Amino acid sequence: MAHAAPAPYAAPAAARIRAQIDRLYREGIVHCDDGFTKSLYPTSVTPGRGRFLGDLMRKFGPSATLEVGMGWGLSTLHLLEGMLQAGGVHQPHIVIDPFQNTRLHGGALRVIREAGAADLIEFHEEPSEILMPKLVAQGRRFDFIFIDGDHRFDGAFVDLVFAHKLLNPGGVVALDDTERDPLYLACRFAETNWGYTYEGGHSDRATAAPGRHRYRRARPRAQIAAWRKPLHELERGQLHFVSFVDDFTPYIRANRLDSNRLAHQGLVALRAGDRAAARRAFGAAIRQDPAHLKNLFRYFRTYLPSGMARLLTGRSKRG
Repeated sequence: MAHAAPAPYAAPAAARIRAQIDRLYREGIVHCDDGFTKSLYPTSVTPGRGRFLGDLMRKFGPSATLEVGMGWGLSTLHLLEGMLQAGGVHQPHIVIDPFQNTRLHGGALRVIREAGAADLIEFHEEPSEILMPKLVAQGRRFDFIFIDGDHRFDGAFVDLVFAHKLLNPGGVVALDDTERDPLYLACRFAETNWGYTYEGGHSDRATAAPGRHRYRRARPRAQIAAWRKPLHELERGQLHFVSFVDDFTPYIRANRLDSNRLAHQGLVALRAGDRAAARRAFGAAIRQDPAHLKNLFRYFRTYLPSGMARLLTGRSKRG
């Protein structure tokens, strides 16, 4: 992934793409050829995440690139702008999106066309789990792959498996929404079993609040992040496997402790006859640890008559 001298077309093409990016963020709406209009969010990358993608292109200057999931086209624009600024698009940027002309009404393709960048991409309207194996069979190789497709663990993991097969040694893979558990776990597997190294990430959150995280963490995860493939494949036996979920255990334990504390507060309030306070405490306990079903039954108990609720706590009225 070496930087090349800028192509003569690169600067004006990058300027047209930047103008399109700025317009889209300013208006916040995508207009499709069939008259359908839609807000950019939550499908599109934010300006901060887009800048992260562009910075990866400017830093690494990849020659061959692949993108899974096009959305409304903003991630594609950011990637193309970064490539142009790093020297040019040396071969068409491959984009995979099976829903572009159905659910998304061709909106991203229009966005790319309006930016004058249609000749810079090679679009495939096939599921990634179908097309990526074909690219492997063809012997295709890439320096950079961006994955923003199926966010369920199985879908993300399959995309990452084929990205691993398609990446050149030392290539970079980036994934969006890596703060979500399914994406995070898939990336952890790449670290622990393939030897990928973390290149960096970005979060739009200005604070260290856990956001949508299910478990409490010492520090928040990046919302978009990149990893580099090792130069040499790790030697792995047929039965070699390194666990990639062990670091979830402390978060589960921490949430269970908080849940128990809140549940105790709820029980005290319930025995005192304050069902509203008990309901708030049990509700908070459920949010901390949804798997602890006992608190759900305690929450339902707050809607029973006071005498029956106290009786079901297992304590006497005085206790």
